[in-house]
Amino acid sequence: MNAPTAGRYIRIGVAAAALGALTGCATPSLYSARQDFYAGRIEQAGRTLAEADPGQDRVLFWMERGTIRQAAADYTNSARDFISAYDRIEELQTYSMSRGGASMVVNDTVQEYRGFPYERTLLHAFTAKDHLALGRWEDAAVEARRIIGSLEPEAKGDYPDDAYSRYMAGFCLEMIDDRSNAGLQYRKAAELLSTVGVDDKTGRLGNRADSNSVASIDTAAWPSELVCFVMMGRAPQGNNVWRDDWSISRPAYAEIVVNGKTLGRSYNLADTLDLAFTTEQKEAARKMVKTVARVAVKEGIAYQIEQDNELLGELVRFVLIGLLEKPDTRRWETLPRYLQVARVPCPPDLKDYTVIFRNHDGGQLGSIHVTAPLHRKGKTFVSFCRDLVTGDR
Repeated sequence: MNAPTAGRYIRIGVAAAALGALTGCATPSLYSARQDFYAGRIEQAGRTLAEADPGQDRVLFWMERGTIRQAAADYTNSARDFISAYDRIEELQTYSMSRGGASMVVNDTVQEYRGFPYERTLLHAFTAKDHLALGRWEDAAVEARRIIGSLEPEAKGDYPDDAYSRYMAGFCLEMIDDRSNAGLQYRKAAELLSTVGVDDKTGRLGNRADSNSVASIDTAAWPSELVCFVMMGRAPQGNNVWRDDWSISRPAYAEIVVNGKTLGRSYNLADTLDLAFTTEQKEAARKMVKTVARVAVKEGIAYQIEQDNELLGELVRFVLIGLLEKPDTRRWETLPRYLQVARVPCPPDLKDYTVIFRNHDGGQLGSIHVTAPLHRKGKTFVSFCRDLVTGDR
């Protein structure tokens, strides 16, 4: 191998190593914003991402910024971020040959992030929450139909369904008086739940009785109702989808209190740790096949170079396999772990309420006072909250 050729291979190796180092991890601004977000510095997290460059991972950037803006009550811009994310995902459905080829020489992180199937569904569920917060019922119903579409077999494949998103779709349809389709989504949500029952006529929730029905509820005592979408905990980070101290069962919950009276509690409809873990199990075989094929390609490249220059061949092997063969650990990290719903009777003049967060044994974890979002249609108030103790609001 002549000197110019050897030099070209070395430059390729160095460029590939640099690309591998820069991809597959959060940008400094995104990492900083996540840290501030979970420390309760919501406004600081928002400022960090307000003008930041999304870089290659635009979808992930918009997912994270949309979540942060939603927590900061910037519902309009939050919805715009979420819509930008799934519009970009649609564009990425057309396979990029250049990026696809690079992923066989470097790793999967050179491809733009397009989210796991459950994340793509939750994009629509979170966008729907923004619309509900603004009283845009028809726009929320549009997201409901997108949720349903994302959970159709041809779109979802064998990846896990999501009772929370099903419930969200049902509620948004209920708010435009499409009771029939709302009831269908409530029934589908109930089919996915083992301990929580959902009344398909009213959307009310309760512990399942032995007969697999919703616990008895006195509907006559409900002059008005509050539907609160409760978010608790923190979704798994990076490739950390399982730890010994994590448990799928017995989630935390929230109590809704008005004027010192407990009106009811939330029920857990989805656990993003469970969704992530189940998804990883589905992805494992596909990833293994691609990894084996990619390592074979890299070994072939190194072998060909090695025929002319043994030392250079070993260097290329070290760079391509030793340095660049790493898993893609990107994920939507500002998601909550528990996605819950409380649907409780409330005063017809509701102005605010208190949420008490409790662990599965009933011990108090914290509380927040909620005045917004709190929108009303007819006798139904809709709101949402998250167990973040803010330090700058």
